[in-house]
Order: sequence, then structure tokens, then C-alpha cells
Amino acid sequence: MRSKLITLVLAVFTVPALVAQDTREKSVIIIDSRHYSHVFAEMRNFRIFLPAGYHNSPNKKYPVIYFMHGWSQRYFGSGGDSYSEYDEGSDNDGDNIANFVSQHDVIVVKSDGYNRSSDEAYYVRPYNIGPVENYRQFPIYYPELIEHIDRTYHTIPDRGHRAICGLSMGGFMSFFIGGKYPHLFSGVGSFCGSPEFVIGPRDMPVEYRHMDMYQNYHGMNVRLHYGDQDFIRGYHEDLNRVWIKTMDQYSFKIFPGDEHTTSGLGEMFEFLLQTFNDSRDKPERWDHIDIYPNFSVWDYQVISDRGIPGFTLLEDVDVRGFTSTVREFLPGGSALPHVNLSILTPAIYLKDHIYEITDYDATKGMVRQYTTSSDELGRIKITCNGSIHHVGINQPGDGPNIALIDYAVEGMDLASVDRDIHLSINLLNKGALGSGALQMTLSSRDEHVNITSPVSSCAGVPVNSIKASLTPFEFQVQGDSEIVRLSVEITDGEQLWHEEITLRIQPALSEISDYIIADGGIYTVAKSGNDIETVKVGRGNADGIPNPGEFIELLVKDGSKYWRTQVWTKDNYLNPFGIRLRKSDNWGSYDHVGGSAKNSITVISSDCPQNRQIAMAVEYWLPNYPLHTIKKGQISLKVEGSDQTPPEIAWVQVPGDNILMVKIHDGAPVISARATLIDKSKNSFTITLNDLGTDGDKAANDQVFSATVPSQQFGSYRVIIEALDSNGNQVIEEVDQRFILH
Repeated sequence: MRSKLITLVLAVFTVPALVAQDTREKSVIIIDSRHYSHVFAEMRNFRIFLPAGYHNSPNKKYPVIYFMHGWSQRYFGSGGDSYSEYDEGSDNDGDNIANFVSQHDVIVVKSDGYNRSSDEAYYVRPYNIGPVENYRQFPIYYPELIEHIDRTYHTIPDRGHRAICGLSMGGFMSFFIGGKYPHLFSGVGSFCGSPEFVIGPRDMPVEYRHMDMYQNYHGMNVRLHYGDQDFIRGYHEDLNRVWIKTMDQYSFKIFPGDEHTTSGLGEMFEFLLQTFNDSRDKPERWDHIDIYPNFSVWDYQVISDRGIPGFTLLEDVDVRGFTSTVREFLPGGSALPHVNLSILTPAIYLKDHIYEITDYDATKGMVRQYTTSSDELGRIKITCNGSIHHVGINQPGDGPNIALIDYAVEGMDLASVDRDIHLSINLLNKGALGSGALQMTLSSRDEHVNITSPVSSCAGVPVNSIKASLTPFEFQVQGDSEIVRLSVEITDGEQLWHEEITLRIQPALSEISDYIIADGGIYTVAKSGNDIETVKVGRGNADGIPNPGEFIELLVKDGSKYWRTQVWTKDNYLNPFGIRLRKSDNWGSYDHVGGSAKNSITVISSDCPQNRQIAMAVEYWLPNYPLHTIKKGQISLKVEGSDQTPPEIAWVQVPGDNILMVKIHDGAPVISARATLIDKSKNSFTITLNDLGTDGDKAANDQVFSATVPSQQFGSYRVIIEALDSNGNQVIEEVDQRFILH
């Protein structure tokens, strides 16, 4: 009952400032207030901190910092577990929100992350993340809060004067919301933020790991604070190794002796105020990754029919086009061609004007060119599927538009430190005119990158064509860098294009000798950091020998346990048909953080030659509480035998209009698939599924087999799937789910 009473209180009071270096009494206005949310269909609480002179200067406008609290906390302070207090008075040794606002012309808004309905029991876990337990989507609500604050208070209502930060789970959310809405914020900060959570729509949540999302912060200043005694610090170190290499505007600070708290709150707020003074403009070219099927960013509106967990990527977006993909997970998850996208641009084009569209589908290796008209506002709608699409938008007579679409490391399986790396690139001309001969220059601001051959060239690239660099770039990477960012400048003598490459680098790897190839046997393996489980691992004949067609996991023995591994390899006979499979081992019960070790399931192609030697870089975690130690090595295996592994039914959906969709994984081509549907009276019928892009199938050759089910009596149906591959391996499996047909 106490929690319900609190939400009804409206308090306005003045708090004296306690600042050690300034004994003069100052004050700040603190208001606990509410507003109606259309997203939640309820009243929502917030606390707002206003400068003392706020009411005396009605024409004065203020920048705003939004603050997101941590686990068990609320907008009014602690919810029972006072591990970090930071609102007022002597909280945080005086380094708190009220004292900062008393000395600066800034408004701070503390949102309420409580995310349960009024008829549910009180729950200390905010934001409905990790796990997603209901349909209440806090990230969708946040723009509504901003709109209310800008409408109600004397704010400067633009992104250049708006920032967000938070503590712990609130730090995770501040990075998430700042990255989701870069058009609303110019700065984002985190105190001891959690590194990873499951988040998103209730029926299709994703594992969201901040270290993979560095593309989301173009045009923003980003900062992390944490203590060197914080139990999450190992994950912060993981994040720093990636973000410091991939983001120019990222910084962090470690506070000696501090644990899990708002370390350097005033310093963080000063950083955000400086962002307002030196506000970064909207970038001319940007990337964005979103977990929601539909979203808006920088006035682009994206709508999709995705009904499974995934990530929509918009990359290299500017007035001349973009690249779009939908992936199952990040980094490197399978593309999802069965998802349809509609991308509506802002009103940045001529009104009611004809434009030429070039669409290169990198999955199919096909170019489609067509004309379309902008609308009466100057917007253009582009439709494509979830494959990798490089889209060019041109007026007739526009010049060439060169895009770097992929690259390859020559002469080695994976780019490695202290070795000569030879990098070749492929260029697409998605413009309206062919280019002349191209000159390319490679550079890097990374001090660990030594470029020895920085110049290459390419013959002229006709419209809708791809050309490779004539000679590779050459460079070395020193030290322990695991990721480097490279810049490529391309010119035809008249125009200049800038492209970037983010390249994963492997350290010098030692060969691992004590390991198991898990191909369907029962094994006892490490779990959750300090536990074990005995389970079936992999798919195959369980003989411990890598055969064509098998789904294998590499288990490394370290100490007394076998550890699952994440694998990197470029071998063409692994993971055919764009298959990328990954599992997660959550370590929350061990370190109370929410992060997870990733492990790969590698599919060996059915046509892999006998006795082929394959080198694989592997990585696994070991516990070192509160840290985790990342171990790396190399495993070389020899493939032998024949494909005796049946197809795997990954998922089944009936998304609407009586279309049945079945995702099938196999190391060989699946030559037939069908579904038998059985109603509650045990009447049944069978339909043939196809992967040809016809009869309800959305995309050809994407391993999603579909068919339109003939009209049926409305009701619930059992489904049995049969699939046969080109080697005669067959699976017959009843789906553990019921489907509604009509």
C-alpha cells in the first residue's frame, strides 16, 4: 500500500545545498509530479529539479538532463535497498543532483522506471528488462515524457540541449535510450551501467549488449563512470576495449575505491553541460540499429513485418542512399530475407519529383534499378527485404556514388596481430553515372596500426557494377588490439567518398590440444560461471569426429571442466547458406550482473571435402569473481565421413493470412518440406512448403519454407513438419505449439 500512496503525493520544497568548497547557502526546487502516458494508459511519476531562480525568470530557458535510477530505486529515491543515494543534501557526500542544479542553470528530470500495473504486486526490478515479463515498453514511453517536460517547463526543446544518464540498470537504459533516440539527445552517460540485458517486445525480445551497438552514437558525446571496486567492472573493461577503438566521442573514468554508485556525478553532469556548449550537429552520414520492428530515427520512418527477435540496421545513411539489413543477432547474425521493410525518408528531396533507385542485394548478388516519385512533401519510400541492400537514390544526371560494400583479408584465415595484413576491397557504383578510374588511400588514427602500403586503385566503375581494388592495402597491427577502425578515402579526381572498416583482430593464438568436438553426445559442461550441467551438445552422430552436415560445438577443457566456446573462422565450408547459430550462457547467478558468455554452433557444409583441415579461433570465459577471464586459442580439426545429420526445425510461425512459415537449418540443400495440420477432432491435411518466393513464401532460398494454408474452420491446430535434404536425411517433428487458422 505504501507504494500506491507515494504515487499520489505532489510535493514542492526547497533543499539547502551542502557543498564542501562553497559554504554559501543556495537552494534548488524539487517537485514530484505526474503526467498521463498514452503508451502506458496511466499516470506516470517523475521528479524534477529546478534552479532556484526558475520561477523568477519565466522567459529564461534551460537545458535538461534526464536521469534513470537503478534496481529497486524509484523517482523519489530508494525503494528499500539504499545502495546509492544521490538526490539531495548529504547524499553521495554532497556530490548529488540537487547540489549540482543549485549551482548551474540546468533542469534535471528523474524518471520513474517502475513498470508494473497498479493491480500487480510491488516489484523492485525496473524497466521490464532482463527478463521481459509483460508488454509494457518503457523505451517507447520515453519520448512522451520528453514531450511533456518540454511542454510544461521552461526548457530549450532541442537535442543540442538535452542529455540522458543513469545508474546501474538505469545506466543500461540511458545508453539504450540515448542510442535509440540520437535525434533527441546530444549526450549520454552511464554510472556503472549494466552491460547486457534481454529487452524488447514481449513476444520477440533480444539479447542487447552495448559493446555491439557503437554505431548508434553518431553525433553524440558518450561517457562512462565506474569504480575500480565495482562488481560490474569486468564488463566495463570489455566495453572499453571496443568503444574506445570505434567511437571518437567516447570517454570513461575509473574512480579508485568506489563500488557500485554514482561516482563523479558532478563531473558527469559537467561533461553533459559541456556537450550543450559544444553541441554536435546531426551527422551528415550516420548508422542506426534498432530492436523494434517499427521505429523512427532522424525523421526516417521504418516499418517491417518482422515477428521474431532481430535487429534492423541502417548504415551509411545520407541523402544519396543507405544500406539496410535485418539480422537475427549481433554481431554477425544471419540476415533475415523473409522480413519486409518499408523505409520512408524525411522531406529532403524535391517534391513530386522522379528519382532513380539502385538496389544491390548483396545476398543474391543482384542489382535492381527502378524509378519512383517523391511525395508532395519531398519524401521517398523505399521497400526491400531483410537481406543486405545497398540503396542509391539519384536524380537523372547525378554523378557516380561509390560505396565500399565488402572487404577481404588475403592469405590468412583471420587478421592477426604482428603479421602483414593484406586487405582488398570491393566497390559498388550506386549512382547515376559511371566513374572514372579511382584512387584509394587507407588511413587509421589508431596508434597500433602501421600502414605500409596505403594506396590502391580501381578501374572505372560503371553504374550498377562492382569492381575490386587492383592491389591490396598492407598494414600491421601491434599490441593487444582486438578491433581496429580503418578509413578509406576514394576519389575519381572530382568527387571524394569516405568509407570506414571495422576489423576484428586476433592475437597470436596458441594451439589448444585438450578439447572435445561435441556432435550430438551427452556431455557435462560448465554453466553460469560456477555451475555444471549434463546435456546433449551439438547435432550429429555423437562420435566426436567432425562429419559433413553436423552441427558441432567445441568444448575446451580448462581446469576440471569443459567450457563452451565462441568460434571465429572464415572457412567457406562452414556455416553454409548464411547460417549463423549462437547460444548464450547467462552468468547472472554467479556475478549478479546479467551478462552472458556466447558460444557458437558451427554447421559443417555437406559438400566439405574429405580430410579438409580447418583452423578455428576460439574464445571462452573463466570465472574470477567478480571478474571473468577471457581465454583465447586456436583449434585445428579435420573433417571426414559423410553427411548423416537430418535437418533441424528452427521455428514455425503462422503470422497471418493463413501463411505457415518454417525455418529449417541443414548443412545440405533441403529438397522437400511439408506440414501436416491436425484439428481438435483429429482431422488432418497436408500442405507442401516451398522456398521459391511463391505461394506465401516471402523470399527464395533463405531456408524459410512457406505455404498458404487453404481456408479452414476457425480453430487451433497441431502441426507436424517433415523435411528431407539432398542426402536423404529426414526429420519428422511435431511442433510444441498450437496455431490458429481460419
